[in-house]
Order: sequence, then structure tokens, then C-alpha cells
Amino acid sequence: MKRIREWMLPYRQAVPAFLVFQFIAVIVTGLWLFGFSKIAGLLIRSTGRVALSSGDFLFLFTTWQGYVIIILALLTLFVLVSVDVNSLVILCGRLLRNEKPSILLCIKEGFLSIRYFFNPIGLLLILYLAILSPILGFGVTINLTHNLYIPKFITSVIFSKPLYTIGVIVVFAALFIIGLLFIFIFHGTLLDKMSTKESGRNSIRLIRKNLKDFIKSLVLFILLFALVLLVFVVLLIVMLIFREAIANFNMSLFVVLMLVLLFPILFLCMLFSPFYLLKITMMYNKYMSDGSWAYQKRKNRVSPFVIAIVVGYAAVVVLATTAVFYLGDELFTGGVNTGYIAHRAGGTEAPENTVAGVEAAYNFGASGSEIDIQRTSDGYYVVNHDNTFKRTAGVDKKPSEMTLAEVKELSVEGHQVPTLEEMLEASYGKVILYVELKGETADRKMADDAVKIIKDMEMEDQSVLISLKYDLIDYIEKNYPEMQTGYLAFASFGDTASLNCDYLALEEETATSSMISDIHEKGKKVFVWTVNDEDDIEDFLDSDADQIITDNIKAAQEATEALQNKSLVNKLYDRFMKLFSSF
Repeated sequence: MKRIREWMLPYRQAVPAFLVFQFIAVIVTGLWLFGFSKIAGLLIRSTGRVALSSGDFLFLFTTWQGYVIIILALLTLFVLVSVDVNSLVILCGRLLRNEKPSILLCIKEGFLSIRYFFNPIGLLLILYLAILSPILGFGVTINLTHNLYIPKFITSVIFSKPLYTIGVIVVFAALFIIGLLFIFIFHGTLLDKMSTKESGRNSIRLIRKNLKDFIKSLVLFILLFALVLLVFVVLLIVMLIFREAIANFNMSLFVVLMLVLLFPILFLCMLFSPFYLLKITMMYNKYMSDGSWAYQKRKNRVSPFVIAIVVGYAAVVVLATTAVFYLGDELFTGGVNTGYIAHRAGGTEAPENTVAGVEAAYNFGASGSEIDIQRTSDGYYVVNHDNTFKRTAGVDKKPSEMTLAEVKELSVEGHQVPTLEEMLEASYGKVILYVELKGETADRKMADDAVKIIKDMEMEDQSVLISLKYDLIDYIEKNYPEMQTGYLAFASFGDTASLNCDYLALEEETATSSMISDIHEKGKKVFVWTVNDEDDIEDFLDSDADQIITDNIKAAQEATEALQNKSLVNKLYDRFMKLFSSF
């Protein structure tokens, strides 16, 4: 027990400083990001745009405003690294060297030290921290991008082909090794005033010399940290197992227990990154002194900031308990207001992009069916997702290289490739048809022709034209305002809610409550794509989104039924879990 207390001493004594640091760092970075967003927004609007999005990003490389935004974005990364990494490394160094840990002084030094990284090596290092570290799940990261990940629609393609999977694993392994070898580069530069080049060489030398001890120490740190966290998680799980019984006995007691157990879990998760960096710094000191360095206990006093956090959290417990006690079901109303759209006609319940898919979407309670259209060589519009028919029909030809008659000879799992007209006819009176203008033939002619076909069939109210190309959606809105349109925005920056369309389709990670609320305030609707995981389906069906696009329409149907019958305690539990996962 004494050994464990000694092991935990540096972390325990660092808690007050870390809490104060994170509080100040959030304010500093928040002010900088606010300023950046305002300046970038003005630059975007000066080009006649309201937002920068995935379907309209090329102007970054063709206008002076775009180049300025790129420079400001890189500068912002440097600033964020100076606060989230440089300042924290300096703070860890001071804590471990028994120097006065002035938080403001550490942040000031962090800002000043960013000049050491204004070189090619420094730029690569910053990009690695901001983009690759969070994706790899290893090393130091910055708060803005620590949740960065590879989107599911990309990983699904990667893991669908063994060659892609192997290639990605090899690349990730190489990047992981690079991150490991250079893990001390910030410490050498910031604590011992080495150049980035010299610090990089020193980091490689230290890791190669102490690799076994480094891995052993880091694994032990993660295991012990996880063990402490596990104690509270197990207690939380036990309580959740009996949540119905506790809530039936006393709902307020359930709320108190939930919040009391969530607090240390959230607290530990919040402090993991500073603790991790503190551990790396301890190993750096140890290796630089050839093992002679040892932590010296410091005199600590109880921080007023820590007291304020505890008191504040107690107030949250009281307020949340009171709200649930007095408002109850008013806070968690029943019913499901979010619908679901079958991806590629019928999701996994029917052959892709076929009439049978529309029937499946209707049978499984979907409110809509999403399809992809492309133009044939003789000017007709057929339904197909990929550039060619190779995957679905075994023919390695593009729709634009074939006539309608030739396309009609193809078979998708025994089903004929349909035309846009056939899909409209199949969906009439059953589901809304979301028609994506797809591929190399997605141009203004396709937009004009699709509008004409829909109008000729008098299905303006039962169809929505969607696309990844914002210029096409903007064109339709300006020339055919009576048509419903949807823009598939994989990523966006700026006044996204003001984009010229009726629906905004958001990728899962960007579909936050605040974003959905902003879009609704502008009178537009939101759908989230492509939501296939069962837990994610339930989460978004229980959100303020208007629709989700999914391949798993059976799971969406089951989730809708389950949500309609969910008890108050389980709704409350879901809200807590969403809060926890977002943290």
C-alpha cells in the first residue's frame, strides 16, 4: 500500500495545478478560436459564400481569401499546440523539478516557445499531433482534435478489401513507431532548450536505449490508471443493473447515485492526458539522468479552485435531482420524432438501388428511400452508386459508356437496373425518394433533367434532390425553388445553417445538438448519414434530427419501437450516458 501511495504521489500533488491549468487553457484557446472563426467567417463571406464545406473547398486554393484562411488555420494549430502541449510540458517539468508552478507563466512560456517549431520538422510535428495522434490513439494530442477519427463510410471501404486493410495497417504501424521514437521531442526542445532536430535525435537515442523500461512503465501506468477508473465503473454498472429497482424506490436517489458515480469517472477521464504527459516527463527526466532522477515530495495546500469544483458539482447534483423530481416526464417526453431513410433504396434488406429496395424500405417503416442516379450515353438516368457496374452487376463499365438498352441487360442479384422514372413510380404514395445526383455526369443538365422528370410525374412533394456538390444544389434552389433539395455536407465551417438548401445532411460526428438546433432555427431540416451501428441508430433516433440515413432499416424499426416504450429511468440513463460519451 505504501508503494502505491508513493507511486500516486506525483499525480495527486499535480491535480490542483492541472485543474487550474485546464480552466485557464480552455479560456485562452476558446478566445483564440472565437477570433479565428470570426475572421475566417468574414473572409468566407467576402467571396459570396456563407460557409466552407466539403463540396465547396477548392476556393481555398484559388483565391487570396482561401490562402489567408489556410495560413490562419496553420497558425491556429501552432497556438493550440503552444497551450495544450508546450505549456503543459513546461508545467510538468516545473512540478517535477520543485519549481513554482505559475500557470500563467507556463502558458506565456508555451506561447513564446512556439517559435522553436517554425521550421519543416516543427510543422510536421504539429500536423502529426493534430491529425495523426488522435487517429492512432497514441501520443500527445490537442483538445480541438483529440476526437478526430476516420469516418465510418471510409473505414467501411478500407475494411471491405484485404489489400486496403493491409496497406492501412502497415502505414499506421509505421506512424506509430515514428510517434514512439519522437515522443520526447517536445521535452528536449522545451525543457532543455535543444533545437527540434537535436531533440529528435535525442528522443530516438533515449527510446532505443530504454525501450523495454519505457514500454513497461507506460503499460503499468495505463493499467493502474484503468484499474482506478474500473472501480468506479464497476460501481456504476452495478447501480445501472438495479436502476429500475432504485428508481421505483426513489427517483431522486437514482439521480444522486448516478451523478456521484459519474463525477470521479469524468474527473479521471479529464485528467488522463495531463497525467499521461506527467508520466512521459518523469520518464524523460529519469532517462536523461541515467536513472538517478527521483520525485521529491512538494508542500501542497488545498487549492481554492478544487474546492470550487467540488462545491459546483454538489450544486449540479442538487439542481439535477430537483429538476427530475419536480418535472419528471416533462423533461423526457415519449415518442420518436426522427424518421429513417433506407440507404441505396432498401439498405441491406434488398439488392442495392433496385425497385425491390423501395418496397423493402416501405415494408420496414422507413419514411424515405435514398438512391443514386447517373446518366447513360443516350441521355437516360439509371440508378447506380459506383462509377461502374462491376461490383453490383459484374460489368466493368460506366453508365455513361452504355446505352439504356445495354444497362437493362444487367442484373443486380436477379433484379434489373431501374431508371429514375421506375423508382419514382415504385415510391409513389409509399416513401419519399431522396435522389442523389451522382458521379461524373452529375452536372446542371442532370439537375434540369431530374427536375423535369419529377415534375412530369407530379412528385415534387414526394422527392428530394440531394448531392455532395454544393454548386448543383445551389443551382437547383435558385432556378427551381419549388423543388426540395438536400446538401450532403461531410464537413463544414462557417454559417453552415445558411447554406442554400432545404435539407442539410450531416456526417455523424458533425451532427451535434447545437448544429442541429442552428439549422432548425434557419427553417431547414437535418438528416444524418450514414448511421449503421445499432447504438448510434438509437441515439440519433432519440435526437432532434429529422431523419437518419441507414443501411440497417430493420434495426431502425426495432429501435423506434423500443424508444416509444422506454421508461423514464431508462431515458434518464440514456441522457447520462450521452453526456459521459461526449466527454
